Amino acid sequence: MLVRQGNGILVEMDGRRFRFDPGRLVRDEVCMVSHAHSDHLPSGLKHPHALCSDITRDFIGLRKGKQVQTYTDRQVTMLDAGHIPGSSMFLVEGERRVLYTGDFCTRDRQSIKGARPVKCDILVMEATYGDPLYVFPDRDEIMSAARDWLVDLLAHGRSAVLFAYPLGKSQELAAAFRDLPVLLHPTVAENNRLLNRHGYDLVSEEYTGPQHDPFVYITPGLSADKARVKPMIEQGARMAQFTGWALRGGSSPIRGTFNAFPASDHCGFDELLAFAKACGPEAIYTTHGSTQQLAFHIKKELGIDAQPLSKRQRTIDQFC
Repeated sequence: MLVRQGNGILVEMDGRRFRFDPGRLVRDEVCMVSHAHSDHLPSGLKHPHALCSDITRDFIGLRKGKQVQTYTDRQVTMLDAGHIPGSSMFLVEGERRVLYTGDFCTRDRQSIKGARPVKCDILVMEATYGDPLYVFPDRDEIMSAARDWLVDLLAHGRSAVLFAYPLGKSQELAAAFRDLPVLLHPTVAENNRLLNRHGYDLVSEEYTGPQHDPFVYITPGLSADKARVKPMIEQGARMAQFTGWALRGGSSPIRGTFNAFPASDHCGFDELLAFAKACGPEAIYTTHGSTQQLAFHIKKELGIDAQPLSKRQRTIDQFC
C-alpha cells in the first residue's frame, strides 16, 4: 500500500487509487471531498464527479459555478467529521483500513455531531492545533461568556460585530444567539439560506444599512467588510473574534474594542491525541498544521508510529 501527498492525499490500495481532498478531480480515481472550506475544495472540475456529502456538493456548485455529481463506492464509508455542516471523514477498507479525517472536531455543538473514533490500521489526521498550547476551554462556558458580553452591550445601547469564518462558525453563532437581534453579512446569509434548504433552521436576515436599535452583526472579517464595519465602530459598536488562535493572545487591532473568544471548529491538542488513541492505528500520518509537533507527541505519549505526510511516496513498511 502506498501513501503520498500531491493533488490532495493519494492512497493506492487493492489496485485502486483513492484521493482525499484533491485540487483537481481525476477520472477513474475515487476522489473524496471532505468539506466546503476553500482550502479543501477542488479547483479543477474537468471530471466533475466526487464522493462527498450533499451539502458539500451544493457548496461546490455555489462557489465554483459548476455542478458536481456525487456517487458512492463499495470500499468507502462516509462519516461525520464534526467540523462544519456537511463535513465528512472517509474510511477506506481494503488490504488496510485507512481513515482520513479531513478537518474534524469531536465536540458536539449546536446542530453538528462531533466526529467519533473508528478502529483503523492507518490514520491520516489533520494537525491544525497539534501544538500543546491549544487545549480549548469548555465550549458551553465560552458561549455563555460571549452571550453575557452581548446582552450587556445591547442593554447599554451598543451593537456588536462578530468576526467568524462564513461557513461553520458563523452558523454556530447565528444559532447560539438567534434570540438576539442578529444581522448577517451577505455571504453568511447566502450560506445560511443554502443550509436551510438542507433542513437547518438558521436566521438569514442581511444587514442592509444603519439601524435604529442595537444589533449583533456576524461577518467574515474587518478587511473584507470595512465599508460596513467601520461606520458601526464609529457609532460605538464593539468587536469580537471567535477563533482557536485566540489562545495565542496578541494585541487588539483597534484599542479597547476587541474581544477574542477561543472557539474553534477543529480538535484541540488533547482531543487529537484522544482520537488517535481511540482509533488504535498501527501508523499515523499528520497533515495540515503542526504536523511535526503532533507526530512527535503521538510517538512520545501514545507509542504509535507517526510521521508528517510529505510529497515523497511512502510504503506502509516504512513504519516497521
